Amino acid sequence: MEPKYKKNVDSATSFALKDTIGQSFNGIWHFHAEYELVYIWEGKGQKIVGDNISELKKGNLLFLGSNLPHSFSCNQSYARKQEAGSLVVHLNNHFLSEGFFSCPELDDISQLFERSNSGIEFGADISRKTAKRIQSLFSMDSFQCFLEILSILNNLAQTSECKLLASPGYTPTVGKKDYQRVNKVYKYVHEHFRDDISLEDVTAITNMTKAAFCRYFKKVTGKTFFTYLNEYRVGHACKLLMQTNLNAAEICYKSGFSSISNFNKQFNNITATSPIKYRNEFKNTD
Repeated sequence: MEPKYKKNVDSATSFALKDTIGQSFNGIWHFHAEYELVYIWEGKGQKIVGDNISELKKGNLLFLGSNLPHSFSCNQSYARKQEAGSLVVHLNNHFLSEGFFSCPELDDISQLFERSNSGIEFGADISRKTAKRIQSLFSMDSFQCFLEILSILNNLAQTSECKLLASPGYTPTVGKKDYQRVNKVYKYVHEHFRDDISLEDVTAITNMTKAAFCRYFKKVTGKTFFTYLNEYRVGHACKLLMQTNLNAAEICYKSGFSSISNFNKQFNNITATSPIKYRNEFKNTD
């Protein structure tokens, strides 16, 4: 597995556009110095931003800060779709110099960049409007494109239709090699979350002692391994509640939980509701 640090913008430019439609998502947890504005064109699965795990779906618009670790993974049924992928704007981490940001007209954009350190997810309405503007960037010359990006950022900076993803206390303090090791753990969980996973299982693939692994995983991800595992399983359960007619007991075991009581407890801890109420709320908004 290659190092998971990525460089996306040449030092001679301040931004780069990327169209990944048709390429789906590889689920690799990575980080890069560039800021990232990304619109999910098509796909459904899971996104991890810092210590936040949530659903990835068509129409998501995210603004991610410099060196904020993240990953996008697609469900197998969507991974095969020809249109699965995203439209991406990468901004050099020096996109706007400190002197340029001192202009009062850019105060809102400056604050947007600061908030992006936690990752920002925007609401459906502004996401749809912004997607059309991002599409238009691909047919502009570089100067027009630069001005339009500024205008898009200013528009996003004004909206209250957004939420922060990573928790306030989350601060990534790790290097490139750490992402290689933790990606092995993520891959293992993705493939075995329905099984009874123990610390021995994950320490075997990382060549670490239990104590060392627990300290390491908490340092890299901001949460314990079993918190991550429970969040992953509950995320899968949410998908089954929305997409199938399986009852709660069936979903419990298909999501890797060994008892109904623990399933209900973990589900409530993570979603602040019960599985049945979650399904009913989804149906009422459908």
